[in-house]
Amino acid sequence: MRNLLLFIIASFLCFPSYSQKSISLRKVVSKKSEIGATLPMSVVEIPAGTFIMGNHGDSTSATSQRQERPVLISGFYMSATEVTNAQYHEFVNWVRDSITAKRLGGQYVTVIGNDTMINWKEASRINYSDPAILSQLGDLVLDPSKTISQKRMIDPDKLIYALEGFNYQEAAKKENKGRDAKDFVYRYTVQVYPDTLAWMRDFGYSNNEQMAVNYFSSPKYQNYPVVGVSWKQASAYCDWMTKHKILARQSKNRGSGGGKARLPTEAEWEYAASLNMKSDAKKESGPKEDADEIGNNTRAAIPGEGKIFPVYVKGAKKGNYGLYNLADNVSEWTTTSYYEGGENFQNRFNPDIQWGTPESESRAQRRKVIRGGSWKDTPTFMTQENRSFEDLDAAHSYLGFRIVVNLPE
Repeated sequence: MRNLLLFIIASFLCFPSYSQKSISLRKVVSKKSEIGATLPMSVVEIPAGTFIMGNHGDSTSATSQRQERPVLISGFYMSATEVTNAQYHEFVNWVRDSITAKRLGGQYVTVIGNDTMINWKEASRINYSDPAILSQLGDLVLDPSKTISQKRMIDPDKLIYALEGFNYQEAAKKENKGRDAKDFVYRYTVQVYPDTLAWMRDFGYSNNEQMAVNYFSSPKYQNYPVVGVSWKQASAYCDWMTKHKILARQSKNRGSGGGKARLPTEAEWEYAASLNMKSDAKKESGPKEDADEIGNNTRAAIPGEGKIFPVYVKGAKKGNYGLYNLADNVSEWTTTSYYEGGENFQNRFNPDIQWGTPESESRAQRRKVIRGGSWKDTPTFMTQENRSFEDLDAAHSYLGFRIVVNLPE
């Protein structure tokens, strides 16, 4: 299996209904902090508001209904589509180039005191097919005898991203008052390359080898949603987007700081989905209208219709707020922990549950909420109301993510 992987490498709303256009994240960040650089993502502004959360089917529970409750949600920006293969590739390549540059040293880095800075102008030019370069990378490169192609190549298991942050939830607890701030700093590492073999494992007795080999690596699928990524990998992408895109460019352009990219909470995801739902959906319609309803993230079920594998992220009609594919294409990670009966004690202001840490060993504490249907679902589950959970290390060919961005006013 490892050799194959190496081969793969080579509505109850307080706002009126109106159409919301997607905005370049570059423009959003520029407006907030006078940044002129381009970020490779379009986002939609989701305004603050109130909606009725719950009363949706939960495929993981014996009960089909969740308690309805009005909640208030702060404003945020959400990516118009799921994160694509091309966008995630940029992250993987950044990790690869930064590790390689530090290993090569010389012209690829700048050393200031105890800090080693990457010379990205030179690092972006590293030729990974040059034997002279590969010979200097030591254990970052696999021995040809261990690869199907019989060629030396970067070991995908060595593409590791280090996360570091501050746990505000723990620091805010009364029992932790007076403790040192360093006690709440978390650090962990993540292998960033997607699990391309998820295509084989998810569907036994099924011919998906072509997807395992080509889906992440072929330019044909560059604008399709990235899959085979765990919650940790999705969170690592958000951390990279925050530190090395948003904050780095805010600092460079001397704009106001404090921007952050992250996974949406379940409440934010559901609120955005409710705004995005087509408000004038007809109760009775023909096959064409029904197909349009699926594109607009509604419950519509079409006999004989369906998607075979993920599709282009903007291939369907966008919803009322400019978001694509909340009901189908791929299911999506949220940052919220799955907890049975959690709606009974969540706050009505920006509700969320965080239970455990990314390194928790308890199965119950490792579960994260998944929202939306996917290409592999039957029409009944191909809806934005679909809800389930997965272990935060799970990776599937039908599971991806989109991001939300908070920027200071």
